[in-house]
Amino acid sequence: MTSPLAHLEPAYLWKHFDQLRQIPRPSRKEERVIEHVKKWAAERKFEVRQDAVGNICVVVPPTPGHEKAKIVIVQGHLDMVAEKDKATTFDFDKDPIEVRVDGDWVVADHTTLGADNGLGIAAAMASVDDPSVVHGPLELLFTIDEETALTGATHLDGSILKGRTLLNLDSEEDGAVFVGCAGGCTTTTKFDLVRAPAPAGYKALRVEVTGLKGGHSGLVIHENRGNSLKILARVLQQWMGKVDVLLHAIEGGNKHNAIPREASAVVLVPASFVEDGRSAAAAMQKKVLTEIATIDPGLEIKISEVAEAIAKPANAECTRRFVRMLIGLPHGVIAMSRDLAGLTETSTNLAVIQSDDAAVTITTSSRSSVEAALRFTLDQLNAVIELAGGKWSESGGYPGWQPNMASPLLKACKSVFHELRGKDPHVTAIHAGLECGIIGEKLGGADMISFGPLLEGVHAPGERVNIPSVARFWDFYKAVLRSLA
Repeated sequence: MTSPLAHLEPAYLWKHFDQLRQIPRPSRKEERVIEHVKKWAAERKFEVRQDAVGNICVVVPPTPGHEKAKIVIVQGHLDMVAEKDKATTFDFDKDPIEVRVDGDWVVADHTTLGADNGLGIAAAMASVDDPSVVHGPLELLFTIDEETALTGATHLDGSILKGRTLLNLDSEEDGAVFVGCAGGCTTTTKFDLVRAPAPAGYKALRVEVTGLKGGHSGLVIHENRGNSLKILARVLQQWMGKVDVLLHAIEGGNKHNAIPREASAVVLVPASFVEDGRSAAAAMQKKVLTEIATIDPGLEIKISEVAEAIAKPANAECTRRFVRMLIGLPHGVIAMSRDLAGLTETSTNLAVIQSDDAAVTITTSSRSSVEAALRFTLDQLNAVIELAGGKWSESGGYPGWQPNMASPLLKACKSVFHELRGKDPHVTAIHAGLECGIIGEKLGGADMISFGPLLEGVHAPGERVNIPSVARFWDFYKAVLRSLA
């Protein structure tokens, strides 16, 4: 049966993507796609270097006459996010991705498409097969497990690469050239609960914050959406100004990289304060909505009585230190870029809280495209936590990629783009992680840019790629290779 992609141009690129979409390659299961690339390289008698974690580098000789050009690394990741509709029967370990052409789009209706980053891998391979492409010596670097933990980039053996000029083909905006991304670090805080017998005359209440949008803590943090944990802390702090509040349990948020949408706490307050507490919470809802109604109009703060008897809540002093810590912990945008207008440089997300009988666990996620700014943000978190009596640890740190507006590669790419389209590209950065920051560190420094075609709905069923943008991406990529050769 003829593939629905068979008629698309550029033919070499779509042919390679058509092959890739039929090879199972979910994150951490890249063995078959690695063998596919190795076989392709062996048929062309290219050297293949592979490191201990599975990243592969295909060494491609230059177009005759361009042997003296600098080595260019062309980089993408082999894995894809494996997501499907609940009602769809599909096995990402063995089934090919089903696609269709819908006007100007290639779409996977009920699964992810794998255009992230299958199109980047396909373009890298196609640029070698297409005889019209002129290039110098190339190193095609294909990394593993980008989507779940940046494992390939983090454990890359830099000795398999000789080049120091890198084209990353893992961006999703047509007409944009990315020159930076955020680094990040996750922190975990343990705050011990000092419990004591509940005093007489106290009643247990559940405080719930719901109705917020949440969202990706890097990509939408600049929108100042409501954080359910911060709003919950504001209610409790207001109550503590009038009576002793005793914390029993608290929870909210579910992912380190998502702004928490919902949160709840069970606390004890004097029975005589219950109605005043309800009124104060209602007033707090109105007050917070004056801040966030244009972006998060659905906020609700609900107060309900808890029927079960609570024998040993945290005492008032412990509760006070904990709530004040939540109030003091930074959340949101900390700094905007000085180089790129409108780009968030540094932010932090108060992300997840869970509690048990012994302690409360707090997860925060901080990002910055400037290493020193990220370190200072982490130091701020640590200072507040230590002052409150908590204990903290860091994990999952990865470096950012600080924009270099004087980059020779950027200058060359802007010139090429202007020649092709008669205008300058949108030069920008992203407040999320790309592999460039990690790889650049592994290489001891590199001149890098990232670009790609227009993708929509990545990481979700219905992911799609714009066909005309793929042709524009391909033309730009070819012209950059020719310029660098």
